[in-house]
Amino acid sequence: MLCDNCKKNPATFFYKDVSGEQIKEVHLCEECARKKGIISDKKLSPHEILQKLLKSVEKEDGQIVCPICLLTLSEFKKFGRFGCANCLKVFEPYIKTLIREVQNSEKHIGKKAKPGGRRIVEIFRLKEELRRALEKEAYEDAAKIRDQLKTMGVENV
Repeated sequence: MLCDNCKKNPATFFYKDVSGEQIKEVHLCEECARKKGIISDKKLSPHEILQKLLKSVEKEDGQIVCPICLLTLSEFKKFGRFGCANCLKVFEPYIKTLIREVQNSEKHIGKKAKPGGRRIVEIFRLKEELRRALEKEAYEDAAKIRDQLKTMGVENV
């Protein structure tokens, strides 16, 4: 197999280029691998190799920019927030990859309601009724509401 870069020499090195959703296998000869900085005469530790790879990914992410707010993909990954509504369109392919990795699904599912959610809503409603009854000085109604809250297990009424 020939080198993907120079198309002259036989490829002796290969690596997988993961950018966005695509994984591309790249085959290089020794000379092109040296030019791209993949190999060198200097012995690199695994930590140094990983640092080089991460820096190249950060550099690529810095080139993807929202034209409206000028937020880069690397800034989005760092802060986890969009700069404007257009960022969703610009970063969509990368967000899909992120969602797939985090949720093992193609689409965002969201949160599910916790058990007992209706009970909490009822408690808040009763506390609001109690507050209004006390403001109106309707103490008999307030006592009934207080008793309802106590039967529901609410201590601090």
